[in-house]
Amino acid sequence: MERFWRSAGIQLGRYWWAVFGAMLAITVLLAFGLTRLEFATGQDSYLNQDSQIAIDNVRYQADFGGETAIVLFQAQEGHDITELFQGANLEELKRLEAELRDIPEVYAVLAPLTAVQYSEAIVTEGVGTNALLSAAERDPDPKAKEIRQADISTTLARLNSVQTKDMSNPDWVNFLLFDNTGFAVEGDEVVPPAAEDRNVRGSLQSTFPNLQTAVGGVVIEGNASLDTLSNVTQATLDIVSDANFEGFDVITTGSPVFLKDINDYLQGGMLTLGAAAVAIMAVILLLMFRVRWRLLPLLSVLVGVVWAFAILGLINVNLSLVTISGLPILIGLGIDFAIQIQNRVEEEVVLDKPTHPISETLANLAPALIVATVAGMLAFLALLISQVPMIRDFGVMLAVGVMVLVAVGIVLPTAVLGIREWKQRTVQRGTSIPERIVVWLGGLPAKSAVPLLLASVLLFIAGVAFEGSIRIESDPVRWINQSSQTVKDVDTLEEATGFSSNLGVLVSANNVLAQPVADVVFDFTEDAEATDDVVASSSVENTIAKIINVPGATPLAPRPRIWSPRRR
Repeated sequence: MERFWRSAGIQLGRYWWAVFGAMLAITVLLAFGLTRLEFATGQDSYLNQDSQIAIDNVRYQADFGGETAIVLFQAQEGHDITELFQGANLEELKRLEAELRDIPEVYAVLAPLTAVQYSEAIVTEGVGTNALLSAAERDPDPKAKEIRQADISTTLARLNSVQTKDMSNPDWVNFLLFDNTGFAVEGDEVVPPAAEDRNVRGSLQSTFPNLQTAVGGVVIEGNASLDTLSNVTQATLDIVSDANFEGFDVITTGSPVFLKDINDYLQGGMLTLGAAAVAIMAVILLLMFRVRWRLLPLLSVLVGVVWAFAILGLINVNLSLVTISGLPILIGLGIDFAIQIQNRVEEEVVLDKPTHPISETLANLAPALIVATVAGMLAFLALLISQVPMIRDFGVMLAVGVMVLVAVGIVLPTAVLGIREWKQRTVQRGTSIPERIVVWLGGLPAKSAVPLLLASVLLFIAGVAFEGSIRIESDPVRWINQSSQTVKDVDTLEEATGFSSNLGVLVSANNVLAQPVADVVFDFTEDAEATDDVVASSSVENTIAKIINVPGATPLAPRPRIWSPRRR
């Protein structure tokens, strides 16, 4: 083996042109792998595809669509949600929803107008009245029955007082939006409460959390690719930004928006991150590496990194926030390998030994570097036991990268230095700052070993003690620039509505319209909304349940036979 390395040290320099030609050919061949690199920020980065959570999510998205971009309407001072349905605002709302639905990859648009139209259909088709009458009949409490009957009377009085049942009529919109809280019937006249005392119907509170806020959703097609997600999100952002509502501020936020931000960062930030790392390394080499051609290690790193990422593309390793964070690590390792080779060659040259300096370098250094690399690869590949795909990809990336970088770090500097020393031999070399520090440390008296050992032990203990206090950040919103507009919009959504994300629950049954299913869904949503973490819930059963919910009456599950499509 020593003979091999000594021969390689001579041949690599002698046939430098063949080495450069071969490396160029390899680079061209591997370039195809760079075109196969894909960026991943979706659930595939966090969940195993065969995990039950991932399987359930794929199924849910196939049935009900995928990520939802949230459109937030905030009324300015002196305005409220009823003005969304008046004059030019109503026409703009219709235009906005129509354009959003025209985006090819949009699964559904659940916007303020859609919600009110749904409420209108429930009223005009008699579903709401039938549900209210059924609930009044089923309520086991006599006093609750009286409360329900009084509420039905108020509802009918309000309904009959509206002459034109059309969205262009503010009275009709008010009837659809607000429940009976504060309304009084005096003879044939319905007396409304003060404007600020009106209460949004429970069935609409997920869309209208309060009098100043309306929320819409653009549901993107299920299980969409990252490119599709980004394109639809950008189209949504463009359409909403062109909308103009008098008295309202409108923003688009939600998971697709910050996932798009992460994707944009991956595609642009990776080059920025790599360039910054290379620039820092260049400064360090110029200031602390006192040899000729001191920037040569950077060439090795650039070639090695290109090869490594090309191989990653060929073996279908995705780029994520975790994997691109390994880029500076690879740059640092590549610099280290190349510096060790170059520095040792420079030392051997000035020693003027009878043996060839580069042969001597490779014979003594290359085996040790390879052994260390193999050990490092095994350590990195241990990450394959992780349950998180992007952590496994991180391990593979580091293993592939360190293997490629040590190969390039040995071959390229050896070939370059071989021809350089043949043409213009190094006569002397300066002493670098790290070398002077090492010499100083080596010259310390033996008694200094004890305090140094104690310091090492204390550092180890401190590391173990504080390791548990490191917080794992699992919120994707916190992975992006906290001063960005995207984060500000998420904060605005939370402040205005109390929520920033949603949880989908998939219910499967032989007949989802059966009464036992309605009972289960009703009980589940009642329990969920009783917790502090749930702001609102929405489902077909839940919508009807909120319609028949009357303050002071017994909470009742809806009867699907009253409102289901089969009945109608």
